[in-house]
Amino acid sequence: MKDEPRPDPDALLAQVQREENQGKRGRLFLFLGMCPGVGKTYAMLLAARQRKKEGLNVLVGVVETHGRVETEALLEGMEVLPRRKLSHGGHVLEEFDLDTALARRPDLLLVDELAHTNAPGTRHRKRYQDVIELLDAGIDVCTTVNVQHIESQVDIVRQITGVAVMETVPDSMLDRAHEIQLVDLSVEKLMQRLAEGKVYLGERAQAAADGFFREGNLTALRELALRFTAERVDRDLEDIRRARRVNSPWKTNARLLVGVGPTPYSESLIRWTRRASGRLGCPWLAVWVERTQPLTPQQQDLLARGLGLARKLGGEVVHATGHDVAETLLQVARERNVSQIIVGKPDKRSRWKSSLADQLIAGSGDIDVCVVRPLIGRPPATSQEKVKPVPTHAAVEYGKVFLGTAVLTAICWGLRSIGGYTMPAMVFLFGIVLAALKFSRGAVLMMATLCALAWNYFFIPPRFTLQIQKPEDVVMLVLFFVVALAMGHLTARLRKREVAERRRQMETDALLRVTQSAALAPETGKGLAEALRIIDSVLDADTALVVRRLDHTLPSEVHPASTFIPEEQEFGVAAWAYGNKQTAGRFTDTLPQSQATWFPLQTATSTMGVLGVRTEGGGLDFVRRQAIEAFALQLALVLEKEHFIQAVNQAELIEKSERLRRTLLDSVSHELKTPLAVIRAAVDGMGGPASDPYVSEIDTATRRLQRLVDGLLQMTRLESQIVEPQLEWTDVTEIVDEATFAVGDILRTHPVELHLPEEFPFVKTDHALVVQALANILHNAAVYTPVGTIIEISARHAEGKFHLAVRDHGKGLPVGEESRVFGKFYRAPGSPAGGTGLGLSIARGFIRALGGDITAWNHPSGGAVFEIAMTAEFMDPRSKDLPMLVSEIAARQD
Repeated sequence: MKDEPRPDPDALLAQVQREENQGKRGRLFLFLGMCPGVGKTYAMLLAARQRKKEGLNVLVGVVETHGRVETEALLEGMEVLPRRKLSHGGHVLEEFDLDTALARRPDLLLVDELAHTNAPGTRHRKRYQDVIELLDAGIDVCTTVNVQHIESQVDIVRQITGVAVMETVPDSMLDRAHEIQLVDLSVEKLMQRLAEGKVYLGERAQAAADGFFREGNLTALRELALRFTAERVDRDLEDIRRARRVNSPWKTNARLLVGVGPTPYSESLIRWTRRASGRLGCPWLAVWVERTQPLTPQQQDLLARGLGLARKLGGEVVHATGHDVAETLLQVARERNVSQIIVGKPDKRSRWKSSLADQLIAGSGDIDVCVVRPLIGRPPATSQEKVKPVPTHAAVEYGKVFLGTAVLTAICWGLRSIGGYTMPAMVFLFGIVLAALKFSRGAVLMMATLCALAWNYFFIPPRFTLQIQKPEDVVMLVLFFVVALAMGHLTARLRKREVAERRRQMETDALLRVTQSAALAPETGKGLAEALRIIDSVLDADTALVVRRLDHTLPSEVHPASTFIPEEQEFGVAAWAYGNKQTAGRFTDTLPQSQATWFPLQTATSTMGVLGVRTEGGGLDFVRRQAIEAFALQLALVLEKEHFIQAVNQAELIEKSERLRRTLLDSVSHELKTPLAVIRAAVDGMGGPASDPYVSEIDTATRRLQRLVDGLLQMTRLESQIVEPQLEWTDVTEIVDEATFAVGDILRTHPVELHLPEEFPFVKTDHALVVQALANILHNAAVYTPVGTIIEISARHAEGKFHLAVRDHGKGLPVGEESRVFGKFYRAPGSPAGGTGLGLSIARGFIRALGGDITAWNHPSGGAVFEIAMTAEFMDPRSKDLPMLVSEIAARQD
């Protein structure tokens, strides 16, 4: 008998980490369609209404109905967020209000048209960037997108329809989706909907039927959407197979590589590679080979756009240096275990020079080379922010070449009697080598040509003519010209390589000096000041450093060593970069009107602040951005080290004080238990509280002291981490009854109303811990509300979570203190006499031991709401296991 395949531990660990990360962020539910009119928004609204019936707080952020009656009908009864009004170009534009949505924090937010471009004046250029910020804030989002707006599908859609799609969404955005639902419709039904005016209205519908909405286009787009969804399902299935070690006939260890250069074809090749990696479920690299030739501003723009697209689509960007592009690409491919290289098909073949594809195929060996036909991308943008051309002083350089050739000719004319006409050749060669150390390659080529002509005209017989009589002189002239060109070319190439290596060495040395000055300085402030001085000198820019406070908030002031003081609005950009852990500001898609580019000081554990870089006139190319990111990482690591040192010292001090406090509380609590038991027995012996008013006072004081001692013991139990939940099936009604009974007499002055849906399922949890937590919340509600006010208890369940809420009708929680009420020994201003402030802290500790939490907020109609939320299993009351469950509950009650 064969053993069952054991799950792969690495795959299981990766799955747990993914689920943990998803738990910290909101979930993205994406409705994908082949084109407008298939019903994506309609399907999203149907799903949202179902979620609302399940008890979720659903908010419509932005939905475009396009005048469709059926879609507008689904908005009835839904809460719609008012749109933000912006003035631009004399017109009032309406956009999604991101800040209000973040402040409202609904359970589910609807944001239609993910690929939409926001109006100028908003925080982000694209709506998908708004959605990313919502997800990072822990808000679930439902959204819609068409397949032609997916970045990796743009080239295919243009080939199919002839339409260049400008509004795109990166594939990495779809990789974050928790669920992708394909909204499919046959081509015949879609054409019928278009004819009925349910897609577009009036002339727009006729234009769509004549252009984009052709049967061939729609069929191809439908196949594209189906294939994209199928690839997503295949990746999910492959994850399950890897986790369980299920053998697959198409199992592969593929890794793709695509070369990125300053050409308009790079973006098309990158998209093709992203699509291929999606089908194979493998990683991919985008490699840029830096050569000695300097790039023009247009080439820098094309290169930056290609590398930016590769990063946005989830590829790993690799920077390599080499003169031979094919050889360098193959070297990187072998070092990174690449299985396939993607290269563009040349437009036309040269008889004398092999193309890059031919060179890669000839030297690839075991590596597959895939030659594809790329499409030309968009032309370089002409923006004022782009790099301005630098004057090369070519006229001055070529003038020096003519002058140098004349001087060499004069020197050789004076030496003609020493060595005949062969001596000038050596002098000319020496001059060409010297010129190659200073001038450009074109100037050296010009000097070699001029020297050859001067040697022939002035020194080779017959003089002062370009005629050559002897064959050996012809050979010597040709060899002289070839040697002069070769030596000049090699010398110029070595000089440029030396310049590049010197620049790289300077950056590496600067990075080392930044690390040493910041990390080894006896005082952190002086070390950071020296580090910023070095960064300024290397980048030839102004910098501003903003270090976070101890409470992890960003101040509105920069480090004293900063070389420029940002304006007030710049701190808003810095705060966004800090909060979202992304580069923002100038030369980015987020708040590009800023004066500086802000880089988060991000480490593996946290964000330590932001670094602002302000350059004059120039842009940030790939090399310069890499250098800034390296400097930012070193500064972040230094700040993190200082933070850890302070945290360790503080933790040691707190641990000592906590240990002393726990010891005192534990000893005092146990010492009080025996006297309390004696007093209680004496009260019962004297006839109980009803026998005498003094005995009643003693009984009341004893119960109050008993509650204090129980609270201290429970807190000690929680802090000692010895709470072990015992999960069992229980009835919510039973939990509420036992909790109200445990609160005692103080709850009798408040009517308690239980709002429980019919046939509420049984819950599997720790009955005793939930009862104690609910009792503490009810006791708190009874103490802090006027006598006679109602206390409402409600329960609901959704998506595997159990929610139990208690609402009072008092004056509510102090504004800004909603989270502090769960602190140990916390008492709100104006609290009644007595009490220790431990009840809510103990309640939260018990619920967290069950893997849940308690949150508190003020109800809009008055009073406070405390809600218990935790993951639990449920059993339907109509289950066949119900009789056995009822007997278990009855036995527990007995």
